[in-house]
Amino acid sequence: MVDITLGLVFIYLILSLLASEIQELIATFLQWRAKHLKNSIELLVGGGSESEESDITKARNLVQKLYNDPLINTLNQQAKERVEKQFRETTKSSSKKALGEKQSAPSYLASETFAITLLDTLKIPQLINYVKHPSDEVKTNLHMILASYKELQTGINAPNSEAYKTIQTIYGDIDQKFVDFVNQELPNDVPDNLINSLRVLAQRSRIKVGDLTEEINQFKNEVETWFDRSMDRASGVYKRNAKGVAIIIGISIAILTNTDTFHLIKRLSQDSVIRSTITQSASQRTDYIKDPEARREIEKLLGNASVPIGWQNINQQFELLDTSESNQGNVLLIRSWQVLKLICGWIVSGLAIAMGAPFWFDILNKVINVRNTGPKPAAYTKDQPSQK
Repeated sequence: MVDITLGLVFIYLILSLLASEIQELIATFLQWRAKHLKNSIELLVGGGSESEESDITKARNLVQKLYNDPLINTLNQQAKERVEKQFRETTKSSSKKALGEKQSAPSYLASETFAITLLDTLKIPQLINYVKHPSDEVKTNLHMILASYKELQTGINAPNSEAYKTIQTIYGDIDQKFVDFVNQELPNDVPDNLINSLRVLAQRSRIKVGDLTEEINQFKNEVETWFDRSMDRASGVYKRNAKGVAIIIGISIAILTNTDTFHLIKRLSQDSVIRSTITQSASQRTDYIKDPEARREIEKLLGNASVPIGWQNINQQFELLDTSESNQGNVLLIRSWQVLKLICGWIVSGLAIAMGAPFWFDILNKVINVRNTGPKPAAYTKDQPSQK
């Protein structure tokens, strides 16, 4: 039983390595990680998938400005070689909507980089520099600045409005330099949900820190934490989507290689030569994940006709029936059962392959340890302590 389990786990491990390489190639060429990261940031900035279409559009425009910022733009490593560049051209239509004209984007973004870029794009540090503290009775804080953020561009050009008075309360005497800054520098595409979220973070910063100059540093830390928590959820979504793709790839590999789990169990249990060959190869080396040479040797072993995978075993999977003693209905029933069992065997193998190489690598080490009855005990004698 241990040898049969070892043989199954070993074959699953090798096929899982193949599936992982295929999935990694697809994810790299189609830039799944980069697209998912940008979509997740757009949802974060826009306030979630249930936001209004106007906020979603503003979020996309704002995120595009973030990606054009030098801090994030320098993280983009677009392919320059002929083969990779040609492949990018073939996938241009699918990537244009998600990544923009460059067809490439970073797959990872540090929270500090995001916080600095976002605050700089919204011109929050510059707005703080314009605060003059008009009186001791009104102590301007970051929450007040963000509360009037959406009113700046409309109120600054209407001196008789209530919004203008609010701006005066926060920034003091309004000069032409400040008016030009608001009209020319502040971005237009800022979702309302983003400002509301930043106001909540600013309120937290005010509770922890009282001074405005220290508050901006604490506010940046709050934005970083907000980004990290959102990316943790986005990472979970990506892993669930990747698992679905892994299942499709695993079942495809199982069908293409005719890896039928039920047939594997039958052959391993009946043929001691195949069982000993596979178990011996599995016990000799267990560094298949990190050693390419070991993987090539095992792939040669799996290509051997004696190993019970591949379409050369199809005749054994569909055993010959004695039609002289069976009526046509029984033959059809048995054949239908064999086809159903083959399909179920493919599905079981595909699900096992989708578990991933690290999972089967850990199981393989445990099974080998059980088969070898545990580690060799330390030698010791009556007059000599044990040697470790």
